[in-house]
Amino acid sequence: MKKAFTLVELLVAVVLLTLLIGTALFSYRQVLLNITKAQTNTFNEILKIHQMHTSIESMQHYVVDEYNNFNQPMKKLHVFFVGDENAFKYITLNPTFSTIPSLSSFECKDNSLIYKEEPLYKRIDVNRPLFLDDTPSIVYWKDIESCKFEYSLHKKTLNSLRDVLPTMVKIEFKDSNQKEHLYFTTIKSDYNISYGDMYGLLYDE
Repeated sequence: MKKAFTLVELLVAVVLLTLLIGTALFSYRQVLLNITKAQTNTFNEILKIHQMHTSIESMQHYVVDEYNNFNQPMKKLHVFFVGDENAFKYITLNPTFSTIPSLSSFECKDNSLIYKEEPLYKRIDVNRPLFLDDTPSIVYWKDIESCKFEYSLHKKTLNSLRDVLPTMVKIEFKDSNQKEHLYFTTIKSDYNISYGDMYGLLYDE
């Protein structure tokens, strides 16, 4: 004669099964959250790198309207770049916040890599582009141990990093985990192009 399960035994079995299922679901949820977080961090990292490369590689000359001695309007081509191992400023045709050519910069400051951007032809003097106190900025990386910039210049230029566009920018920094990051961005400017052709390419004039 088979002995049947008592009500107490059935209740204990149900409770144990419920605990096992709950533990399994909790663990599964944590795994999903960790995967989602890792995917989000990876996506954000890729997006930041893409934005950085797009902005820097589109470093370019820009055109402003001026007047000659006879008060006649004329076009003038400006070349703007200022850089050292801690920061560099340039004009980009593919800014992050705006849709028009902008004054941009990357700077190593306060253990962070900071990007700033101010659109041209709006609030600043295009002949002497300077950032304003309320210029938008974003922190690309935080808690970095060290950071520096290096540049490659065209063989036709002097060894000055003012008003000469580099051919390549190297960004190197070490994060709080001692992981080293190194990024190279090649500038798309064509040094063999004439000023007239440059005007045409940039502004279809």
